[in-house]
Amino acid sequence: MTLITKRLQLRLPKASDVEDIHRIFCDDAGMTYWSGPAHQDIAETAAWLAPILDDPHGSQFDYFIDYQGQLIGKLGCWRVPEIGFILAKDYWGRGFAEEALRAFIAHMRLQMVCDHLWADVDPRNIRSKALLEKCGFRWTGSEKNTMKTHIGWCDSDYYRLDL
Repeated sequence: MTLITKRLQLRLPKASDVEDIHRIFCDDAGMTYWSGPAHQDIAETAAWLAPILDDPHGSQFDYFIDYQGQLIGKLGCWRVPEIGFILAKDYWGRGFAEEALRAFIAHMRLQMVCDHLWADVDPRNIRSKALLEKCGFRWTGSEKNTMKTHIGWCDSDYYRLDL
């Protein structure tokens, strides 16, 4: 299923997306708060993409964001109801993430597969926290040292949106 907004298409990933998504996943700045470091080569990105393509049912709420024929990000539930997103750095600050997130929330309300969405955000990731709050998510708590990533031990701020 494809979700259409004023400027974007949120669509399911395809094998042919590997080069485009690699351009996002190889950027150090864009991957700072991701659960792993920037990808070093396209083989690493292909290995990351393979399980998503191999499990269309499990990834049916995990979308790639397309703007004017260009893949600019990813947004969705890699495991319902946990949501995550990443946007190519060149597209930050233009309202694309908000537009995509609002469309996804509306879609999830219609699907009725869960009663809420939640996000685990590094407290230093001010942009993501602001986006979640702007779209109606509310902070529900924090924990220290929840995940060790490429930038060291990270804390978590938790956000929830009732559907």
